[in-house]
Amino acid sequence: MQTPLLSVCLITYNHEKYIRQAIEGVVCQKVNFDWELIIADDFSTDSTRTILKEYQEKYPNQIRLILQEKNVGPAQNWLDLMNTPKSKYIAYFEGDDYWINENKLQKQVDFLEQNPSFTLCHSNVKVINLEGETIDNHQLKNWNKINPILDYRFAIFTPIAFSCTSVFRNIVSFNKLSKKVKAGDWMLWILLTLKGNAKYFDEKFSIYRVGSGISGTSIWHKDFHYRVLFLFHQLSLKNSFSKNKWLIKGIVYFILFQISKITRIKKFIYIAEKIKYIG
Repeated sequence: MQTPLLSVCLITYNHEKYIRQAIEGVVCQKVNFDWELIIADDFSTDSTRTILKEYQEKYPNQIRLILQEKNVGPAQNWLDLMNTPKSKYIAYFEGDDYWINENKLQKQVDFLEQNPSFTLCHSNVKVINLEGETIDNHQLKNWNKINPILDYRFAIFTPIAFSCTSVFRNIVSFNKLSKKVKAGDWMLWILLTLKGNAKYFDEKFSIYRVGSGISGTSIWHKDFHYRVLFLFHQLSLKNSFSKNKWLIKGIVYFILFQISKITRIKKFIYIAEKIKYIG
């Protein structure tokens, strides 16, 4: 099989209620290039795996499955998934989210093909709850509307993209990513923006479901600041002084946020926000 231009990487665990929507949003895409869908299932205990095999039989030339033989945990399942593609571009999302624009991939790939200085492009989302109801007052990443082009200096402080909207260049060595870092998508955005810019489309390409998956549980937040500091340490070993300056600022930023969380003194949050804008 010839290597496709783009690989869609879909991670799932016990998503029997949502996985059909996720897959249908991919297979309905209108594109002029070859693509594949790689799905990694972390030994689901519901009917997710049965549904995956059903779709693989329907699309044998485009759907590849990674079926874990035991529950390896979200971090290892994610690494196994992201290490698989050999394509030029990757689109990543989780099995409880789905796409609502059939031109999503074509628009994003066209942009990256025409703009080699960009490593990531992403978009706005529609937010829903577990019942499928729209959440109008959900705090979206509105800074993207003000700054549609962002780089590592912003990504260090803020998770700039919803993963379900992302398409990015396959240029990150995922073998070097620590399984200890729970905020895997944030880590990915930083590594990508260290090599290029991120472009935001103010269109709703995807549905982001609140209250399900890793992002909706305490495991994502456990030891969160430690994980981010670990990431900064890894990056600081490899980058120039000018970039290290921003990494050091990021470390101080999260230390102050951690102190404010422990002491409940909001003054530390105020100081942390000021650090962002110190040259």
